[in-house]
Amino acid sequence: MAQDVYRQTVVVTAAVTPVELGTANRTLTVITRDQIRALPAASIADVLRMAASVDVRARGERGVQSDFSVRGAGFGQVLVLVDGVRLNDVQSGHHNGDIPVPLDAVERIEVLHGPGASLFGADAFSGTVNVITRREAESSATLLGGSNGLAGGRAQWGAANRGASHVLTASSERSGGFMYDRDFVTTAARSQSTFGGRTRVAVSWLRKEFGANNFYGGNAPSREWTDQTLVSLNQRIGASGGWAFNAVGSYRSHGDRFVFNQTRPELSDNRHRTHTAVGTLTAGRRVTGEGSLTLGTEVGQDWIRSTNLGDHELSRVSGFAEWRQPFGRSVHLDASLRADRYDEFDTSWNPSVGLGWWATGRVRLRASAARAFRVPTFTERYYSDPANLARPEVGPESAWAEEGGADVFLPGDWVVQAAAFRRTDTNVIDWLRPNATVRWQTYNVRDVDTVGVELGVSRDLPRDGFLRVEFTGLDVSAPAVTQLSKYALDYAPRSFVATAVLPRFGRVRIAPRLDYRDRRRPRAQPDGTVAVSSQDYVLLDTRLTVRLSSLLELMVDGTNLFDAEYQEVAGVAMPGTKVAAMLVVSGW
Repeated sequence: MAQDVYRQTVVVTAAVTPVELGTANRTLTVITRDQIRALPAASIADVLRMAASVDVRARGERGVQSDFSVRGAGFGQVLVLVDGVRLNDVQSGHHNGDIPVPLDAVERIEVLHGPGASLFGADAFSGTVNVITRREAESSATLLGGSNGLAGGRAQWGAANRGASHVLTASSERSGGFMYDRDFVTTAARSQSTFGGRTRVAVSWLRKEFGANNFYGGNAPSREWTDQTLVSLNQRIGASGGWAFNAVGSYRSHGDRFVFNQTRPELSDNRHRTHTAVGTLTAGRRVTGEGSLTLGTEVGQDWIRSTNLGDHELSRVSGFAEWRQPFGRSVHLDASLRADRYDEFDTSWNPSVGLGWWATGRVRLRASAARAFRVPTFTERYYSDPANLARPEVGPESAWAEEGGADVFLPGDWVVQAAAFRRTDTNVIDWLRPNATVRWQTYNVRDVDTVGVELGVSRDLPRDGFLRVEFTGLDVSAPAVTQLSKYALDYAPRSFVATAVLPRFGRVRIAPRLDYRDRRRPRAQPDGTVAVSSQDYVLLDTRLTVRLSSLLELMVDGTNLFDAEYQEVAGVAMPGTKVAAMLVVSGW
């Protein structure tokens, strides 16, 4: 049964066009809507904690600000998409977690492990997170409250008639914070309409205000405001001469205001506004029996207006091709190539190739190799303050990665997935300084080598239950880094995540998540040398769901139930044990 579901599940992140999961030649994590609803997750960042190879580094609770790392890479080396539309911010990768989609509007989340630049272009360096939204949804409403004055609500309305469907979702939360200067207010809304299965229009909006105590160093009463608007149009144009054409257009605007010291805002008030416009046209057709060929072109423009970084623009034009070919039912080959030309950088050519083989009815072997690149953000080129000094001359970084893996389907619906990978990064961008008395500066580090293994075991349990256990082991080597490093040597060499949705017991369902991380960070020594310190911790979160009636559910989340003291970002404390309760009305 698990094998059949694996073959029939359609994913959209492993290829230019949707494919069956059983034909994907790369490691892919899929987190479904049912799992999202059952688990103790308050944000998309919380959902991503299900995957051991995704290292969520939060500066605040409930997704206030989070960085995402995949397979030990930096937070800027992960591409975030919403329905295939890129979300990465050209100001700073710290804003890539500003995803303007309320959690109720998420249908599933797909995480592509390893480079995806041959499909999606820049920033798909070590992984790609694609948030797939709901095309149809039942109406619902939620009231919530909890520790430290947490209060909020969510609502969703869905309707379908005459070949059209509409989903409108909104959410708002606020909290006084678990410590001084860590309060927050978050508001999000999304509207999506689909007409005749050919046209999809979506508008998303997100606004956050939060205390940013020690988020970027120092202990001043800092504060930050961010907002994001995303508008996208997806149009199936039709077919001609055996080719099927599709067009996607998007516009994104992101605002960021940061005050380092609220008692002296005139000295530390930074305001940034970025804009991104992208247009993509693809054409696909069948070739050689069941094979497929997809060609595409893309144009994009990024620009920023900033009190600190100045005013800058960056344009690009891209072309890409993907060929997928099955040989019988047991072998699947894919190859893709993308070229991205930036007006300030050279053309980057990024190929990939993958091979999958059903060795038996229960064992599938796969291997792939790919190249990726990332262009520097405007912050890495132009930012300056008393603690940091960016260098405009930093250039793009690139990587080659290889992986081999196996998917094994055991009796009893057990699924075992394993992979070994290696990534060789060149010209990696990092902030370095020889000691704590000088400013951080940006450099293209000579090289960073990462090797690792991933192991996962999962099974569907009776009565809507589910079990997943994952382990990721990493080793990151950067021999050229002899100074203090902000990011390249800050990673988790061992991660273990166990997630379960236990079988329903009457009207009650329990869903725990256990997360173990072993972190390594470079530290300055009194003699001027650099040493590596470590911290490991265990987090336990649990959701208890009680069905009160056919329309009403009570959900109670307990987070960090072991009351661990930990930091996912150096210097930024995370909350201890907290409780939140939600009353959900749905299905009317």
